[in-house]
Amino acid sequence: MIKKIHMKGFILQLLSEHPEGLWDYQVKQAVLGYYNYTGSYWTGEVRATLTDLLSGALLDELEDKLDQDEYFGKDKVLIKLKLSDFGRQRMLETGLL
Repeated sequence: MIKKIHMKGFILQLLSEHPEGLWDYQVKQAVLGYYNYTGSYWTGEVRATLTDLLSGALLDELEDKLDQDEYFGKDKVLIKLKLSDFGRQRMLETGLL
């Protein structure tokens, strides 16, 4: 059985491959696909994990806009994120890069 990396590590690796950044809904789509998850619980879990990584300074916010009811619901805030320099350093220190 092949073990998958934990969600935080997967998100950090995903963003390290996209220096231009990704929108939170793009990250959600990638995570749900990788783990074969579905449903609102996992959508919320991805958003909570992104908030945790952002508050820990591992990610930087590039821009934001209001959802027009396309991804998370009308008037929810969408955030474009990228890996921070600190996040990259922590990835190197923990073997994720």
